Amino acid sequence: MDVKEVAIKEMLIVTDGQSNVGVDPQIAAKDAFNQGIIVNTIGIVNEDTKNEDSLVEIVKIAEAGGGIYEYTYIDNLHQTLQSVTYRTVNKTLKETVNRQLKELIGEDMDNMTPDSRGKFLQYVDKFTDEVLLQCCILLDVSGSMASKIMVARHSILDLVDSFKTRKGRVDLAVIVYPGSNGKDYELIHGFGDYINNLEKKLYDVKTRGATPTGPAIYHGIEIIKAGRDILELEEVTI
Repeated sequence: MDVKEVAIKEMLIVTDGQSNVGVDPQIAAKDAFNQGIIVNTIGIVNEDTKNEDSLVEIVKIAEAGGGIYEYTYIDNLHQTLQSVTYRTVNKTLKETVNRQLKELIGEDMDNMTPDSRGKFLQYVDKFTDEVLLQCCILLDVSGSMASKIMVARHSILDLVDSFKTRKGRVDLAVIVYPGSNGKDYELIHGFGDYINNLEKKLYDVKTRGATPTGPAIYHGIEIIKAGRDILELEEVTI
């Protein structure tokens, strides 16, 4: 597998509540997955969290989007963001290698001897740090996030710092939902924007309103597809 031929397209939803405005986010996540975009979810919980519907929705969105989910306390959000992103890249590479192995020799890693499987896993681990990653973060900034938004900002900036140690290129976009002026969402940082401006943009974000997760996912699809078109113009094969 040539690492230059692989790009991971990830949508990462960070939320503390259940969607209550617009299209069903599970449908939106399924549409994203059908277009080659992995949708992951991180649910921010409190010790007294009792809304099981919101917890279930976090799971179902990730399942529909072919991704993974995690629950976390707000103070651990920075670690969870990095963990979910790493696991997504690693999981996607394993699936890619397995598909190619089946095409070449008719079996995947699970059916190999431990020694052979170990060699392929080392191969996957090596390229986890080198593949191109398009990461679109969808940050819930509804009213219930008011007490958590400061830590959420820092956590996203920590994730950006962790990307600096990767060998592979990372393209980052950040969408907040709801947006300003009554909009369901707002793109505050697009692919190709100057990364040093992100901190100010995050600190300008205000918490407000409801939780339109579905519409935000559909906007994420548009942003990632537009970013993919740019990559194709740069002659990067996806």
